[in-house]
Amino acid sequence: ITLIIFTLLLNFSNQIFIIQALPTIQTNKPTYKAGESLTVFGTATPNTLISVQLFDPNGRRVAVAQAEADREGEWETTNIYTFSGLDPSGTWIIKAYQDGWAETKIQVDVTPPILNLALEPEKTTFKAETITLTLTSNEKLSKVTITVTQPNMEPQPIPVTSINQTKWIGTYTIKTQHEGESTIQVYVEDLAGNPAKMEKKFMVDTTPPKVTITEIPAKTEDATITIRGTVSEPLPQVKLLIPGLPPLTIPVDKEKLTWGTEITLTTTGHNIIKAIVQDEAGNLGEDSKVVFYVGPLEIIKTEMGAIRESINMISNLVMVAVILSIVAAVFSIVAVVTIVRRIVLK
Repeated sequence: ITLIIFTLLLNFSNQIFIIQALPTIQTNKPTYKAGESLTVFGTATPNTLISVQLFDPNGRRVAVAQAEADREGEWETTNIYTFSGLDPSGTWIIKAYQDGWAETKIQVDVTPPILNLALEPEKTTFKAETITLTLTSNEKLSKVTITVTQPNMEPQPIPVTSINQTKWIGTYTIKTQHEGESTIQVYVEDLAGNPAKMEKKFMVDTTPPKVTITEIPAKTEDATITIRGTVSEPLPQVKLLIPGLPPLTIPVDKEKLTWGTEITLTTTGHNIIKAIVQDEAGNLGEDSKVVFYVGPLEIIKTEMGAIRESINMISNLVMVAVILSIVAAVFSIVAVVTIVRRIVLK
């Protein structure tokens, strides 16, 4: 009888201390990408069955699984669903039932991020300068790697700074000894781990173009003169700087690599004429020549000076003539007196 009573009391105590507990539910990560499988675990009443259901962002149930809690109340079900690129991205809900519902949410992202890379200055050919690279994404990124490769160089990693995980900024200084086509390569991963790649090409040109003034007078009395020259590469134009005039833009014959124009000088004296060219990268080339413009006033001054010299010369000649006339007259008088005295003495 004592044994029976003890057994009944033991069973009764077990019924008292086995408390029904609502399940808890967890996942091993908060965000999933395509190709990853979902594992769910949690706690529940020991030795009970737990029903697990998975719902996509549209509320459609896509997976059902069952787990059993051990005597410690812990349970787990693995690989209940493998996400694919056809699944909708967004918030998914996992529900667990055992005498009541529990749920948790996960994020599913099966699409790679969309990237855009901008360079500052905005151009495709660069000289010896520093470029600012700005990478933007349509979603937050967990990993960003950017490298730049110039000709005959190993890829150079670019340190980048995150602005808000969707915008990343870095700088790169052009290496002057490595001209030619260069490549920027970008590799990123979003928060789910979806990878994305892109690359951007640009040219490096650190050699300045050459411009030469080949034809210009050293001195001119005519205000209108002709200037001609050459360039070393097919540039669009040459800029001329002339004293007293606004800058002039002269088109270049890209086949012959020549240029020319007529200009009208406005400043007398020495005029420094400068020809300046700029290539696509921003490199500058320059040549200059000096032309001396006499001008109308200078001509008048020169002629007046010549006239004054002529007048002075004439005056001097007149004076010499007068003096010679006087001398001749004196000699004539002396000769007459001499003749008269000889006659008287006879």
